[in-house]
Amino acid sequence: MLTSMTGMASMSGASGPYDWSMELRGVNNKGLDIRTRVPEWLTGFDQLARKAISSQVARGSLQFSLKISHGIEQGQRQIDLDRLEQILSNAAVVAERAATKGVSVAPLSLSDIAAQNGFVNVDANEAAQQDVMEVLSGYLPELLAQFQTSRKAEGATLHRVLTGSLMQTKRLITQAQDTLSGRAENFEGNFRAALARLKQDVDPERLAQEMAILAVKSDVTEEIDRLQAHVAAAQLLLSSELPSGRKFDFLMQEFNREANTLCSKSSSAALTAIGLEMKVLIDQMREQVQNVE
Repeated sequence: MLTSMTGMASMSGASGPYDWSMELRGVNNKGLDIRTRVPEWLTGFDQLARKAISSQVARGSLQFSLKISHGIEQGQRQIDLDRLEQILSNAAVVAERAATKGVSVAPLSLSDIAAQNGFVNVDANEAAQQDVMEVLSGYLPELLAQFQTSRKAEGATLHRVLTGSLMQTKRLITQAQDTLSGRAENFEGNFRAALARLKQDVDPERLAQEMAILAVKSDVTEEIDRLQAHVAAAQLLLSSELPSGRKFDFLMQEFNREANTLCSKSSSAALTAIGLEMKVLIDQMREQVQNVE
């Protein structure tokens, strides 16, 4: 069954003086890109989260965020004077450099300072911080399980869509094969009609040679065989339990290549119409495949 790269999971709770909430979101990406937003004082938790995520996710752009606030009943927060001094000094340097370039910088607000961790909890202590670290570490597997469930649900939808598209592709391939039965006779008739319009006599032997060359150039048997092989390969990928998004993406390129060749070598309106319909279907499948892990 396919797994989508799109998914979301979130959890929240409390530990000692802290309220916390963590969230994991994922979208499609060529490789595995994990970004974390974790409070600075939770030293090492971002690496712990990265390791847990990468152990279960093979591909996608993922954003893990953790927010921790002080419980209301636990009192107020106070300014970290050392941190505040550093923030203000950095802001002054930025404003001064910006002024030399003719750029105006807005003054810092309390929310800006809070975003830079300019506040600390009144009764924050290492023991409470260690406790919340252990609690959050224990909830990580559950968060990942929810995330995987979300991605597999999306993957099930992709599976149904791609299965239906492959069935339509098989139908078009069968139609293309059916057009080949009388294609040789039509090809010869069209060729002789074109020569008749030129009102010139052509040596029968030379005529036979030219017709044979054109027949070989317009033969699409190999393209149809390869398209059938691609359908079979895609159906195997649909049943695979391993991440198959990259292989699917490559296979869609091969599908498109054969459909293009089918259209370019076609000498009949019916076969060209089938090839164009197939190209539209392949483009639709490629869009869906971009979300497969």
